[in-house]
Amino acid sequence: MDRILLIDGNSILNRAFYGTQNSFLKNAEGLYTGALFGFMNIYLKQAEELRPEYAAVAFDVKAPTFRHERYTEYKAGRKGMPEELAMQFPIVKELIDAMGISRIELPGYEADDILGTYARIATENHLICYIMTGDRDALQLVNENVHVLLCSTQKGRPQTDEYDIETVKQKYGVLPPQLIDVKALMGDASDNIPGVPGVGEKTASALISEYGSLDEVYAHVEEIKKAALQTKLKENKELAYLSRFLGEIETHAPAEQQLADLRVGSVQTEALNSLLERLEFKSIKKKIIAMGLLEETMPADGGDGALSLFTLMEGPAIEAEPGKLISAGEFAAAVKERIYLYPNGQDEQYQYFDVSYGDETVFYRCEGAIEPEIRELFERKDIKKVLFNAKPFILYLLKQGIRFENLSCDLSIASYLLDSTRKSDNIEDVCRYLTGKQMPVNVQILKPMCDAAIKRIAEDGMTELFETVELPLVRVLAEMEYEGLHVDGAVLREEGKEFDAKIESLTKDIFAFAGHEFNINSPKQLGTVLFEELGLKSGKKNKHGYSTNQDVLESISFEHPIIPFITEYRQNTKLKSTYIDGLTNVIDPVTKRVYSCFNQTITATGRLSSTEPNLQNIPVRTELGKLIRKAFIPTDENHILVDADYSQIELRVLAHMSGDVAMQEAFQKDSDIHTITAAQVNGVTPAEVTPQMRSRAKAVNFGIVYGISDFGLSRDLGIPIYEAKKYIESYFRQYPGVEKFMESLVAFAKEHGYAQTMMGRRRYLPELNSAKYTVRQFGERVAMNMPIQGTAADIIKIAMIRVNEELRAGGYASKLILQVHDELLIDAVKTEQEEVKALLKRCMQDAFVLDVPLRVDVTTGKSWYECK
Repeated sequence: MDRILLIDGNSILNRAFYGTQNSFLKNAEGLYTGALFGFMNIYLKQAEELRPEYAAVAFDVKAPTFRHERYTEYKAGRKGMPEELAMQFPIVKELIDAMGISRIELPGYEADDILGTYARIATENHLICYIMTGDRDALQLVNENVHVLLCSTQKGRPQTDEYDIETVKQKYGVLPPQLIDVKALMGDASDNIPGVPGVGEKTASALISEYGSLDEVYAHVEEIKKAALQTKLKENKELAYLSRFLGEIETHAPAEQQLADLRVGSVQTEALNSLLERLEFKSIKKKIIAMGLLEETMPADGGDGALSLFTLMEGPAIEAEPGKLISAGEFAAAVKERIYLYPNGQDEQYQYFDVSYGDETVFYRCEGAIEPEIRELFERKDIKKVLFNAKPFILYLLKQGIRFENLSCDLSIASYLLDSTRKSDNIEDVCRYLTGKQMPVNVQILKPMCDAAIKRIAEDGMTELFETVELPLVRVLAEMEYEGLHVDGAVLREEGKEFDAKIESLTKDIFAFAGHEFNINSPKQLGTVLFEELGLKSGKKNKHGYSTNQDVLESISFEHPIIPFITEYRQNTKLKSTYIDGLTNVIDPVTKRVYSCFNQTITATGRLSSTEPNLQNIPVRTELGKLIRKAFIPTDENHILVDADYSQIELRVLAHMSGDVAMQEAFQKDSDIHTITAAQVNGVTPAEVTPQMRSRAKAVNFGIVYGISDFGLSRDLGIPIYEAKKYIESYFRQYPGVEKFMESLVAFAKEHGYAQTMMGRRRYLPELNSAKYTVRQFGERVAMNMPIQGTAADIIKIAMIRVNEELRAGGYASKLILQVHDELLIDAVKTEQEEVKALLKRCMQDAFVLDVPLRVDVTTGKSWYECK
């Protein structure tokens, strides 16, 4: 079937302007180009993937629409468009025309209505339709033939999520057309659609999910049990129906172009080349050429087109003439102590980067290879560099063979360190947070941000943590991302077959217990089977059906033999979809590696995380989880994987921080802490400890670190609460220093408002002041856990830095490629493996001095699985 790509021009250009760090990107003539750059990148990515036979871009017209005729306040109160964005609209239309794409505007209608109309026409003509937009309103158009490509921004980078019928249903709990009625009830403040006052998204979705439509809600309004909700609905019926009118996309707009007119045409070569040259979109041009839409042209002088020049930019501290060119050598010679860098680009495709030094600001065009003088500048250890979110730029330089040195301040890291519970990674927000001011986004805001950050970090006593741990770690993580992990796709495919066979077997068993086939993945159907057909007693039904989450299944695990099969089925399907299928989809076809992103500013405790793919959540305790690790292999037959894992590091940190004599003695003697604990608590000798005793002691040892309650322990061990309470009391009699220490952590957090690691890392705890008991309890558990878990995280970060430094200093070809919680993995050259094993163990054991020894277990293998 042919494909059509429909694009909301206003939405995507706005998304490109507001959603990335390139808002104020300019070319040499001073024209703002950031939104244009983002628009073209977003479009080209989808065009390359979809290769549509038809395409069109719809734009709003600056005139009232039929909705304004009905409701004059529609979209009232919206702020005017900034001039930096407005000037880019005429140019994006020129680009669209030059690309051979149809452009549609219709007075009296919005771009959404144009998209809806052509989506209907496409469906009637049996085309597969893709709507690219940043507006969730378009989700109402989704059907069997229409998919929505919803563009958003994550971590300052564009992200596109595809929505079909099932995706919409999973996300919002209703079918796509029902979203119109959900909006009718909840309204939309951004469009000034009133909705029913006092009805939010959750309530609106629940009502439409239960009754099916707005009409049915009002047909059964007397049945609604909540009196206040019933009153709101009755009193605001007219507003609800007005809101539905305003929120529904018109699919029969009087568009003039026929479907045939939307067939993608040839690019206008001369016009497109001229525009791309004027906008200085070299990387965009390369993409268009790579797609076969444009022929490559050589510069008139026959050279390679690379510019070895900087251009001085206008600014409040700039005295030089705007547009004056200086050579790379002149620039490098002028830099004496510190530079502020602000890269401009997306997905590491940097067009140029702004540089501020002394009283000068320049921009450097990233065309071709970076000049030797600039390479040397980045590699100089005596020149301090300041950036916001430095890791992607360091990775970009690594790919050009440049090893970045002396990152003296990363403002995204600084912001995270000052308050790890703040989730915004937008430079504008961070600027306001650090300086208390809102400033135009360009390289010149980095200095006041840096000055404020350094001062506040020093006041909070985290300078050493920032300078010796967090900043050096940035390059380590960039180098790990650069290396990636070698994955054997054939092993994954074979394991996928095993998972499929296991899932099929479990499915048959479940159907046999149920007496018929049903959708096991449907909570509604599963609830009906368990609590109505099989008559299990634990099911509680609400208007959405029975709950069948894991907690519920665990509570009824002994009521019927079907339950363990369902639990195992869920485990297998999750592992299959997340890791077997997920990893297969992200293996680089050329290098056969996966390249995960290691996140330094996500968790509140200081731990690292990984995404795209997430390599830190691969199960290690289940045999199925271990099997997935078989696919991770060394680079080739001349390499071997070396794995090192801290043994019980959090308990060792607890022993040190609490000063508990008995616990420290156990670790100093290298005793099995779980066996010692079990023996003491149960009043037996270590030789008499049974596997069950040790298992319970292990649960308590690790549970204490997380502030476990008697209720939580009873649930984990499957024992009565009174028995769990006695066990915890006995535990604290054995380790009285631990109990006092935990109490002191909570007291400290209540007094100061935050918990703190040994290195001074903080996590603020407003939960401790909550009026809700459960929220305060959570805050207390975090107050007990964060200092321990956070200190362990700091220790392994120090170890990573030392391992990386020693591998480089020793001239080893072996590379650090992965960190998972308390574990490090090295892709080692076989001839270096014994030295690397010793180096890895030494660096990890000596990373931090405790009153108890840090124990590290080192193994090797031809796969990650063999290392365990």
